[in-house]
Amino acid sequence: MTNFPYAHSTKKLEDFLQYVQSIGVPEKASTNWLKSTGFTSSNDGSMIRVLKFIGLLDSSSVPTEAWQSYRDKDNARQVLANSIRNGYSGLFEHFPNAEARSLEELNNFFAARTALGPNARQKAAKTFQTLCSMADFSAESANGAKITDDGNEVSTDANAPLVAQPKEVNSPAPTLHIDFQVHIAADAPPEQIDQIFESMAKHLYGKVAE
Repeated sequence: MTNFPYAHSTKKLEDFLQYVQSIGVPEKASTNWLKSTGFTSSNDGSMIRVLKFIGLLDSSSVPTEAWQSYRDKDNARQVLANSIRNGYSGLFEHFPNAEARSLEELNNFFAARTALGPNARQKAAKTFQTLCSMADFSAESANGAKITDDGNEVSTDANAPLVAQPKEVNSPAPTLHIDFQVHIAADAPPEQIDQIFESMAKHLYGKVAE
């Protein structure tokens, strides 16, 4: 089972992520360092576990390249989205647009895959939603494509047309599509109209009126 972390206070998590962009990069984001920045509650250490989970900190609490990139406010939301996708990869495999899922759906996902109790699951779901609220998922998925609501991917290549492409294409060969336009005079009698459509059915579909 994946041990999904959670912040005891999602408001403080939001404040801390904003704080990261306004300070220098520490050698190590330890609990003592966290207290020195003003986050002194004994529960604030839970935020470090969250940042490790999404890759802003390594296993030793040392800031990663993602932390450094997140300091760029112009790209921070995209960097955070990519970090969330990596950390919560299993969730995004289950829900391609996990960032748009409801609290109940997220809670059910964590219930089936963790040993967390009801209160902890709720916090884990709210932590994920808080992270997503500060990220921009409209840019890219893990493989560089935008995820649409129906689970399809749209290429974000500047030179590619923005047309939704399914993940798997099963069509063995291209198909031909032909449109016909039939112009019938407004005063044409019903018999003539019937003859026209019977002729179309015969020549286009091989059907003969009985």
